[in-house]
Amino acid sequence: MHKFWSTMVRRTEPYVPGEQPNTQDLLKLNTNENPYSPSPKVLESITEETNQLMRYPSPTADLLRAEIGKRYGLEPDEVFIGNGSDEVLAFSFMAFF
Repeated sequence: MHKFWSTMVRRTEPYVPGEQPNTQDLLKLNTNENPYSPSPKVLESITEETNQLMRYPSPTADLLRAEIGKRYGLEPDEVFIGNGSDEVLAFSFMAFF
């Protein structure tokens, strides 16, 4: 497979993560570990949202499109929502190529 890689990809060195101590009494602040638990409001919000996971989301994403439109001064019909980057790219290629 590597024969198809570009020159830039071949020169790229893979990311090597820093040391990950296997102990519970250390926090690595340089990796954004947090010494504090989430606030009760955050936990409540997470619980509230996860209670909706047994339902399929709206196929038209009307609420999301309306909120994005409001933020950027667009009509909801001017906002495209895709089911992941693969779908967005596939529709973009179909539309423009």
